[in-house]
Amino acid sequence: MRRTIAMGAFVIAAMGLGRLITDHVPLEESADKPFVHHAAVDERVALDYADVTVTDVHVTPTIMGSPTASAAGGRWLVVDTELLAGRAPVTMAGFFLIDAKDHRWIPSTRAQECEQSVNLSAGVRAYASFCFDIPKHGLEGARLIATRGPWTSHESEFRRDDLADIDLGIAASEVDGLWALTAAVNVKQSGPLTPQEARR
Repeated sequence: MRRTIAMGAFVIAAMGLGRLITDHVPLEESADKPFVHHAAVDERVALDYADVTVTDVHVTPTIMGSPTASAAGGRWLVVDTELLAGRAPVTMAGFFLIDAKDHRWIPSTRAQECEQSVNLSAGVRAYASFCFDIPKHGLEGARLIATRGPWTSHESEFRRDDLADIDLGIAASEVDGLWALTAAVNVKQSGPLTPQEARR
């Protein structure tokens, strides 16, 4: 009799715990969320599959590269990165920009020397520039998102994966000055040289 009562109490307690978890933890959402690592420019983000560092940020109306110059519809926001795969080679296909109002931009395909994705060899440091053609309001609070899977409208390609969220450090007070810059930026194709060395 005591065993039956104890078993009944255990079942009721287990059901109560399950209900508590169901009510307070949205499992259908949390099971799909990526693991986000926040950083700023010059801070290394150690993801499970690669290290990501934003080394520099440029704003320009014109990108110089091979074979011709590319003019932006708004302005180019050029993000230089240093990337290092860890234990195994990896393809990173998810580089996109988010502004302060959660508008999103993918890298432009119009500038040939800019990258949309990168193939990394294990233990070999690589450098790549990503170029975003954005309107003026896109500069404030802009952040680079870097992950293994490409961005989709439902973020289905990087569920439960590591993701870097890097603040590019553009404050509202800096937007007008950055938008007024006219110097072209010479973008070189990704490789073992830093963007600064490749531009020489």
